[in-house]
Amino acid sequence: MRTQDRDLVYLLGLARKHELKPEILHDSLLAARKRGKVRCGEIEIEVRAHDERSTTYMFSVNGKTLAQANIQGDSITKLKRLPEEYSSFLGMREETADSNRVEVASQIGGFKFGLRGLSFKARVVKKSDVRAVTSRDGTPLLVCDVTLSDGTGEIPLAVWNNQISTISEGDLVQIENAIVRSYRGKIQLALRRKMGALTVLKAA
Repeated sequence: MRTQDRDLVYLLGLARKHELKPEILHDSLLAARKRGKVRCGEIEIEVRAHDERSTTYMFSVNGKTLAQANIQGDSITKLKRLPEEYSSFLGMREETADSNRVEVASQIGGFKFGLRGLSFKARVVKKSDVRAVTSRDGTPLLVCDVTLSDGTGEIPLAVWNNQISTISEGDLVQIENAIVRSYRGKIQLALRRKMGALTVLKAA
């Protein structure tokens, strides 16, 4: 192998640990540079400084800082189309090996209860008021519903806590690893724990 791209290896290690696809981490890093702060799965990504060639990001989970790193732009670009020689660094299981995976429809209009592994782009056409709820173990939480549309249909998605402020009506978002559930007789979208991600691609 040629001289290793240390920044790329670092990002792949981050993706592996938090079960993120490299291309989704790529989109989130670019979105953070535009918006200042985004959420990718369980990771919060915040830009601390940047110039033409590199960006300093702070990575945190549940308010706890994981690391701060200066990442070269070229390394981020490689996440989109990962060079073959770096595939071994990812070491993530293939999703096709997941016995719970169901082949999915690519458009909201075709979504049905029980579908898993959904990944698609959509527009936020409605955002509800934020409400306070309590989890089963008594933890206080904040939640709001955003309605997603791709032109073929609409579906609600619950957004929790810190991610609420990062999403606005009119945003174009990327959804990864979502499932379709039923709530009070109507279908709704939910992100899979750890692997699910919502990334704002273009702010309203």
